[in-house]
Amino acid sequence: MRISIFTKYIAKSLLTFFVAVVGILTLVIFMNHFIRVLNMAMAYGTGFGWIVSSLLNILPDVFCLSAPMAFQIAVLLTLTNMSEHGELIALRAAGFSFKEIVRPLLACAVGLSVLLIVTSNWLSPRSYKKFLDRRDEARSKITKVTLEPKTFLNLGEWELYLENLDEKSGEAHQIHLIKKGDNGALSTKVNAATGKIVLTDTAIGLQLTDGQMQRIDAKDSASIIAANFDNYTMSISLTKDHRRKQRVSEQTTTKLLRRIQAGTLSKETVNEYRTEISVRNVLALSPILMLFISCPLGFSLGKRTNKGWGMLFSVIIIFAFYLLMTLGLSIGKKYACLSYVAPCLPFFVGVFVAQYLWKKRLNI
Repeated sequence: MRISIFTKYIAKSLLTFFVAVVGILTLVIFMNHFIRVLNMAMAYGTGFGWIVSSLLNILPDVFCLSAPMAFQIAVLLTLTNMSEHGELIALRAAGFSFKEIVRPLLACAVGLSVLLIVTSNWLSPRSYKKFLDRRDEARSKITKVTLEPKTFLNLGEWELYLENLDEKSGEAHQIHLIKKGDNGALSTKVNAATGKIVLTDTAIGLQLTDGQMQRIDAKDSASIIAANFDNYTMSISLTKDHRRKQRVSEQTTTKLLRRIQAGTLSKETVNEYRTEISVRNVLALSPILMLFISCPLGFSLGKRTNKGWGMLFSVIIIFAFYLLMTLGLSIGKKYACLSYVAPCLPFFVGVFVAQYLWKKRLNI
């Protein structure tokens, strides 16, 4: 029964620090994305729903980045807090071994790692893909169109000028259209005395009367094609046809493995896919590694210690972990035979460091 009570107590302390720290780190990382999404929304004229949807799709990726760091900080804050209040000494005097104290912390680390494995390998790539799809969808649309008389209006390939406009009926006078980037033509112009404007979310329709179309050849400016018309109907799309190349980060691990097995990719792309898969799982399993490195440091701190030491050690461990992972990532992309193994460099070094600390500082 006493172990059950102790397990609940230390797990509650850890989760309290973890929730607080992961909230702060997520907010800090999230603010950068929030500013970018807000700028895109203003630039592309999207609505509030697009902003909320985009931010929600970014959250899994932000969580995968902030959770391992938050857990590392939470573990040392928990242990330094217990050392500061003499609770570790009391537990040791009551007969608890270091392994018994670590057990509830390890259970939390394993639970978080399982969650991160699922999130980083499947949930986060799918959510990030949705975010990129929504972003490209917004980019493909021309910013919200507002018809104003005596103003040149940018409509993608065309520029529209209206001398007069009746907003209720859509009837306009002295309509001028100029086409930009017309291949083979120096300029293409459409002029009409009157017409009717029909505006939708995806296109703008023009019903022109009593006008002229004029096209000047790009090679010979003296060559002009002109035609008069009584009635002419045209439609200008407000969307752009754009296909983007899928990023590695938006593909699930299952999809990456299938593409590798298909054998249609270049060696560089295969290495990139393999290192991406390895990095995802290294980050997901990092809470377990950081726990075994942090515990001997937390246990060896005396009663006079404070939470500042916990933060200091956490920063050092996190910095070393990401430095080694970046180094392993570079090696994996360069050498095909090490593409899966090299990103695990933090684990190779971390296991050695953890073993040394447990033996040297705790004599276990």
